[in-house]
Amino acid sequence: MSIIESTRLRPAHQQTPTSTPLSILDATVARFSPTGAVWIFDQPIDLDEITLIDNLRTSFTETLSKFPQWAGQLQWAPVNPKGNHTERFNRPLIVYGTDTDPGVEWTVIKHPLRADEIVPTAEERASSTTGPQPGAWAGDDFKQSLFISSDPLALANLRDYDGLPGMQVQLSLLQEGGYAIGIKLAHCLADAQSLMVFVHLWAYNSKKHFGNPPGSPLMGEPVFDPALLDSCAAGDIDSPEPEQTLVHKARKLPLHRYSWWDSTDEGYPSFLLPTTENSKPPPSEIDHSRVSPSEPAPWLSWDFSKAVKYTQLHFTGTELRKLQATALETPGSRRDISRLDALLAYLWESITRARGYADSSRPVYMNLSLGVRPRVLPALPDTFIGSPLFLTYVGGPASSVCQESLSEIASRIRETMKGFTADAVGAMLHDAAHELSPQRLWQAFLGSEHTLVTSWLRLQLYEVDFVGRTKPRYVHAIMPKMDGCIQVMDSGVQDGGMDVALYLDEVATGRLLDDRSRV
Repeated sequence: MSIIESTRLRPAHQQTPTSTPLSILDATVARFSPTGAVWIFDQPIDLDEITLIDNLRTSFTETLSKFPQWAGQLQWAPVNPKGNHTERFNRPLIVYGTDTDPGVEWTVIKHPLRADEIVPTAEERASSTTGPQPGAWAGDDFKQSLFISSDPLALANLRDYDGLPGMQVQLSLLQEGGYAIGIKLAHCLADAQSLMVFVHLWAYNSKKHFGNPPGSPLMGEPVFDPALLDSCAAGDIDSPEPEQTLVHKARKLPLHRYSWWDSTDEGYPSFLLPTTENSKPPPSEIDHSRVSPSEPAPWLSWDFSKAVKYTQLHFTGTELRKLQATALETPGSRRDISRLDALLAYLWESITRARGYADSSRPVYMNLSLGVRPRVLPALPDTFIGSPLFLTYVGGPASSVCQESLSEIASRIRETMKGFTADAVGAMLHDAAHELSPQRLWQAFLGSEHTLVTSWLRLQLYEVDFVGRTKPRYVHAIMPKMDGCIQVMDSGVQDGGMDVALYLDEVATGRLLDDRSRV
């Protein structure tokens, strides 16, 4: 690969110097892996590389004018012990609109492969021609690292930020005219939904430059107002002490409280120690009486030496409807089970069996990433920018999960999600606002007892078109290749289905594919 261009980009329009504290939930996800995705496109018709680069760059800076904070300096807010909730330890702040903004890292490279040599088409991935069985594509040969920057983002290690960008974009020029766009953002700046608000607006602006004016952006205008989320917290989040009634309500919710700080736990991996230390205030400033309760993390269940496979599973619309119908037709089932509920129930049971736990009493969990935009009153706009999410779970003995019906598991998933009312979320926000360090607790886990699910449904990733002539050949959500990670999105095949990115240890993957019958 050869680098054609490497620079920092800033909004096309002049900005006013601004300093904005990020939200309560943005602070809790600062330790998460970056948010990002890669789009692979086939050859655009009659389009030279210089025009492609120039138009994408110009439309990018134009779009960035609506997201100026992403070109700013992500950093920790100065700590003020007598200040409000945004001035406590390790609360993120974004400063932008200044001459010293780091800007967005923009890189253009020339890649030696064609698009069809990198990844099959959506139809091929969903067929029996490219995988171990119909609907399963072995995606290990796709190297996401080739299409995204390897440079650090601001606060990636929970310490360094000066001059580091919060956003990176890499345009990869492929052979015979294809190209790829890879985007990566610090998670506290954007979840997947925020990313897609930007990408759809960028694609809208880009098509105008290519002479293919679209109707309107697919997701509308961005709303960046972290304080709007914080206003949904119950009680007084700026008071020195939390309200115990709200704390009690929050801690009754199904939220794991695994502490990164308990580094003496058996099996704790040494490579995590640097970021753990960076998540702690100075020893002299830690009031141990205010360190909230936590539960022991099951480190011994997470074997980092195991080879992890990436497999994309395709479920057709017909298969999903059949799963949902099976769940709904069971006597006593909830009537509001969705297609996703049924799919997740099927996956969790299948993964638990594939891990060899059908007769085991060990606890297993499905961790679910949920957004709060529709779960507060008034609801936040769909185009609310930030990372307003949290992680809940359903769990039980492995043998019980394998014996439950699809309906029972799907009903438990739906019941858990429905339990996060505006009152519950308000209490959860209150508790999180008073945490000594927002990055101390992890509400999920990975390894052989856990699966961690994130849904990118209804974000229209395969509707992204920067030129006006082609849809993506492949969209890849950037995920850590770790045992138990699952990502769901609408499929690139026009059959009403879903694609599941499954990251599972090699042995369990083999068993799951051997045992998987078409739904």
